[in-house]
Amino acid sequence: MMRGLPNLISKTSSVRHTNIDIPNAISARGGSLKSKPDARTYDLLMAGLEALDLVNVGLAVANSTGNLLFANHTAEHVFESRDGLELTARKTIRTSRRTGPPLEDLIRQASRPATEGMMDSILAIPRSSGKRPLTLLIRSVGVGSGNRDALAPAVLVFILDPEVPIGTAETELRQLYGLTSTEACLASLLMEGKTLDDCCRLLDIRRSTARTHLQHLFEKVGVQRQSELVSLLLKSIGLVRIGRKPLKEREPIAPAEAGSAEGG
Repeated sequence: MMRGLPNLISKTSSVRHTNIDIPNAISARGGSLKSKPDARTYDLLMAGLEALDLVNVGLAVANSTGNLLFANHTAEHVFESRDGLELTARKTIRTSRRTGPPLEDLIRQASRPATEGMMDSILAIPRSSGKRPLTLLIRSVGVGSGNRDALAPAVLVFILDPEVPIGTAETELRQLYGLTSTEACLASLLMEGKTLDDCCRLLDIRRSTARTHLQHLFEKVGVQRQSELVSLLLKSIGLVRIGRKPLKEREPIAPAEAGSAEGG
């Protein structure tokens, strides 16, 4: 997905020559557009941004001076939290804490025509909250220098937060593997990094019952070890936020409900 985005943006770079103000159009989230080509371009950009939101990947597009042109919801949330990354009053992307090479310098370096085709820059961004560092991947859009102007997209900044919980929707796990409600809850908790003892406490079940459900998961998913189970679930559905409530609104598991499901 990441490899295709620079080509996608370069192929649609003609939007810079329309009457659309792309940053304002994106932030407006669906304002009226004057022409069909404008609307198609807007819909294409929005679809791409939403796709990255579904896998918890932040995307910020900046010009050659590091000014933010537009971002998806995930990136906006990171900037608003000001925990590792933030925006200046001039809408320039910068780190909240001064460590290592200034992010602005790395963005300018990636935007230079001479650096196109070179390897991406990957760096860890420390956070004042004490959470694990954000991971940033900085890549040149890959538009030739003859087509670039001061306001043109020049750099893609991908943002990954290792602290984001998986929070998989249990309904989709049941549909995909034929799991019971308790099995789906157990699988979801294991994908979030919980130990089996943590799962017992959260589901209010005995360890022997949890091990029985775990064995059923192995059989239905087709694995033999817990590490294989988690890896396969993450690859099959775990990274996509299908039918999921926002994390802050996610309801806790009711012990009574979990206990009544122990038998099935």
